[in-house]
Amino acid sequence: MGKSMTDLDLPALEDVLDISAQIIKDTSLDFTRYLLTSLLEAPRLTILKGARGVGKTTLLLQLAKKIQKSKKTVYLSLDHIFFSRHKLYYTITHLHKLGYTFFVLDEVHRYEDWSTEIKNIYDHFPQITLLATSSSALDLGKGMGDLSRRAVVYHLRGLSFREYLTFEHGLNLPVFTFDELIKNHGDIYDTWYKSQNLGKKFQNYLVAGVYPYYRTTGKSYHQQILNTVSRVTDIDLPAIFNIDYSSTRQVKKLLAVMAGITPFTPNISKLARDLEMNRTSVLTYLDYLDSASLIHVLRSGLKSDAALAKPDKVLIENPNLHYALCSGNINTGSHRETYCVYAFKAAHQVSTPARGDLLIDQQYTIEIGGPGKSFHQLANMPNPYLILDTKEKGTKDTIPMWMLGLFY
Repeated sequence: MGKSMTDLDLPALEDVLDISAQIIKDTSLDFTRYLLTSLLEAPRLTILKGARGVGKTTLLLQLAKKIQKSKKTVYLSLDHIFFSRHKLYYTITHLHKLGYTFFVLDEVHRYEDWSTEIKNIYDHFPQITLLATSSSALDLGKGMGDLSRRAVVYHLRGLSFREYLTFEHGLNLPVFTFDELIKNHGDIYDTWYKSQNLGKKFQNYLVAGVYPYYRTTGKSYHQQILNTVSRVTDIDLPAIFNIDYSSTRQVKKLLAVMAGITPFTPNISKLARDLEMNRTSVLTYLDYLDSASLIHVLRSGLKSDAALAKPDKVLIENPNLHYALCSGNINTGSHRETYCVYAFKAAHQVSTPARGDLLIDQQYTIEIGGPGKSFHQLANMPNPYLILDTKEKGTKDTIPMWMLGLFY
């Protein structure tokens, strides 16, 4: 008789542990992300969500490297072949008997029935700490185990311009809030911009700097982004939303259409006809793409955030992704707005105003543009500000676009 899922192949598990130890040992701590400190203090069950390619696995391994000094720690990738034959619950039960108390679990959404098993581990082993990564699209409330009441969730974003400056150039700029940018833009410019040639660095970042793997992929960076998009649509979305091959093709078609015309104010009925889908499918797929951190769906603050509510505006998630999807043939205005939404969403609620481009925290009305942009469209709007990509130094009501990269 064959082995049951409760019978562990101990030699195979030993290989998994050896791989884990080596990967953790080889992980560099030279550059760490903004969430590392928070994760070091995280509670017993933490889920780290984020788009593919933003560095979740690296961050987990860095955390494991730091934690293992005080706790017996193991890194387990749940898409490893070992877990096609062995239950996670019984694996962790065995490892706990060996003294392991800190478990770093990668790609949990690739493991069938992951939420129920993690819930059981959490409930049965109060001495164990679990930190897991998942796709941005994962909804903990919809999992069978309903982890939403147990887990603390963090969302890892791509590199900010500030992080890029540290990663690429060794520069360490402070973090600023939007209110601080408004009040202190002059000092920020005087201290950092003039001395460090940040204008050229910012333009480079907009093309290649959001996903940390730009350092290792070189000229193939944008092709790698497209490969990452394919893995999201072909692997992650089917695993999470249980959609078939035909649906993934439609999702890709929808993304391709939007890439060429964002910022996109969608006519859902026309889009459905053009793509040969029904209206509900278009709205559902927009929600999937938004959940997977491939697009931003914006609505008026007066509208519902429900998945099937019509969006007011759709943008590609970040400027590097936009550049890759358009093969570099991007509209300048579209690229500006893509970046600004990406930057603001790190720390603010972003919606669409009655006039202007963006409404931030239901408080600031934003218009985005170049040297010829005026306040004409913002007349009589609350707290109007211009965000200008050609501006190096701000004024009392204009902020240079590069400064939005200092939010984290």
